[in-house]
Amino acid sequence: MEEVKAIPINFEKVQVEAKFRWFVFIIAFTLVMAFSVFSGWAALLRHEILGTGYLPRGIVPLFLLVVLFNSIVKMTFPKFALRRKELIFVFAILTSIAAIPGQEFGIHFYLNLLGLVYYSSPKSQWFNLITPHLPSWLVPSLQFRDPAILWAYEGMPAGAKPPLSEWLIPLIFWTPYLFSIYALIVCLCGLVARQWEEHERLLYPLTQIPIELAGDERQILPKVFSSLFFWLGFFIAAIPISMRGLHLYFPQVPDPLLQRSFAQLFGLPAGTPLFASGPMSAFNGLQAHLYPEMIGIAYLLSTEVSFSLWFFLLLRHMEVAIRIALGVDMYHSEFLAFQSIASYTVMALAILWVSRRYLLAIVSDSVQCCLNCFSKKSSSMPPEGWAFFGSILVFAGLICWAKVIAGVSAFWAAAMLFGLLVTSLVVARVVSEAGIYIYSAPFRVNQVLFDIFGKDRIGARNVVLMTAMSWVQIRSTATMASGYIVNAFRLTNLAGLLRSSSAFWMLAAILLCLLVCHLTIPTVIYTYSVSKLSWWAQNSSLNTTNLIAQYLTTTRPLTVHHWLGLFIGALTCWMLIKIRLTFIGFPLHPLGFVAWYGWPIDRYWFSILIGWATKLAILKYGGFKTFHRFRPLAYGLIVGGTTTLTFWILLRLFYQTAASIIVD
Repeated sequence: MEEVKAIPINFEKVQVEAKFRWFVFIIAFTLVMAFSVFSGWAALLRHEILGTGYLPRGIVPLFLLVVLFNSIVKMTFPKFALRRKELIFVFAILTSIAAIPGQEFGIHFYLNLLGLVYYSSPKSQWFNLITPHLPSWLVPSLQFRDPAILWAYEGMPAGAKPPLSEWLIPLIFWTPYLFSIYALIVCLCGLVARQWEEHERLLYPLTQIPIELAGDERQILPKVFSSLFFWLGFFIAAIPISMRGLHLYFPQVPDPLLQRSFAQLFGLPAGTPLFASGPMSAFNGLQAHLYPEMIGIAYLLSTEVSFSLWFFLLLRHMEVAIRIALGVDMYHSEFLAFQSIASYTVMALAILWVSRRYLLAIVSDSVQCCLNCFSKKSSSMPPEGWAFFGSILVFAGLICWAKVIAGVSAFWAAAMLFGLLVTSLVVARVVSEAGIYIYSAPFRVNQVLFDIFGKDRIGARNVVLMTAMSWVQIRSTATMASGYIVNAFRLTNLAGLLRSSSAFWMLAAILLCLLVCHLTIPTVIYTYSVSKLSWWAQNSSLNTTNLIAQYLTTTRPLTVHHWLGLFIGALTCWMLIKIRLTFIGFPLHPLGFVAWYGWPIDRYWFSILIGWATKLAILKYGGFKTFHRFRPLAYGLIVGGTTTLTFWILLRLFYQTAASIIVD
């Protein structure tokens, strides 16, 4: 992050908005509905998450098909062919909803609502522990023998129909909250979009793929398709993934072991530790997964960002090794997690500080515009005025919903939502600047509050209902909507849309996706029953119930390890930011420290290292021209990796195998 020079903010400049033809919106929203249905079904039935990744793995091949079909239309009916900007708009809209049917919302919300009642039956050890705190209007039923609950777990009788009517009242109450959470994130991303795109000029590495695939209106096919390097990268990515897929169906085909441990990299059997004991045992958990798409993304990043991402992961393991050498053999994960909590707080404050002039100008002009309206003076609202007032109104509306509908303390609801804003802002920054394919905060905001303040201060009812409220975005440890939304804002801006118009269409797509999920996912649950769903879905609601019960029945006070973690995390992040703002060219980027903990970076660091080393070698021996010449190779790795993986995932949905292509 760099301190940018003060740039005059001219809110009077009028942007001419691009006009899209009516059928573009029909195409975009038809694809939204189709993807929502299929993605939700795949996630529940096989735990194949088609929307995962901030360059969604299932959206890239879908967009590729749209581009290829559009090329045919260009040759036959050119009048109806989608223009470059319209193609980018379609991709942006699909990106904004990609993760909702899967890991962000769909596979959590419905199962967990059912599980809170089912696992509170008289046969359960948690009988009468959770259900007394649940309002009847927020769950399909409070009776575990009610068909709406029982049939989901034990199957429907022959000839019975899914009891979807029992969901009507709960979803009427929940939908305004769910939609408002996404609206709050859209407003947050809309506030910072201009600052990041035009003033700080962040890279937005993941948006380069749809821009390249959208091509040029003067050409039938995208220019990148004519590059031999693109197809070389495509097949370099496709071959090992296809070998893995073939191995699952034909075991005689060698398994390339795309997800191997570091010990396996040195020829040791799976599960064998590199070091039997001692400080170096901290490195036993290192993974050496190979993701072609992340290698390509790392090649597109700035060298200091890609270097910092893998360097700080190794530094994290070294920190644990030092703790072991000092005789500390417990609380390692809590120590690291609390460092991340502190670093997130410091990074969010730093982002706001760097943007202070820009944000103050928005606030000042927006308030002045409102005052002038009361005094009947003419004035224009700044372009981000909608995001400023929208954030305030939506935040207030969410507090009212929590207090009036759910019966949650307004104070604790506000604290949790404020934590959501902090994590969403930092995750959006990581995605915009560092381009990590999958990333989220390595902690859950509601659980951080529970850990710090405890059940006695927060209250049992608040613990139960805040957990339920967290099933959209707040508890996500895979991806978060802010990462998708900032990329979508970037793309729609390049397509010529005003950000206020972009926000409207994204929110319309999100609402449509939520409504489709309301119909699709309960239907899938009742049709198959939980016992026949994926391994993840079978255990999800039980694990959630056990987690809530743990917070309600046990107390675990913070130790010196937690407080020391907070101090070291805050100090380290502040020092990295300060040094980077002071010394131009400092090789360590603070985002590397912020993103150093969690399962996504554990899996991706090795691929990032390969991409960084490749880029460094090319720049050193070939110069910038050679680096630019090899960019299509990186694009090919990304498109080839996502497209080939999606093909094998789709095949596995209909012809099941014992193992997954890759484990998400």
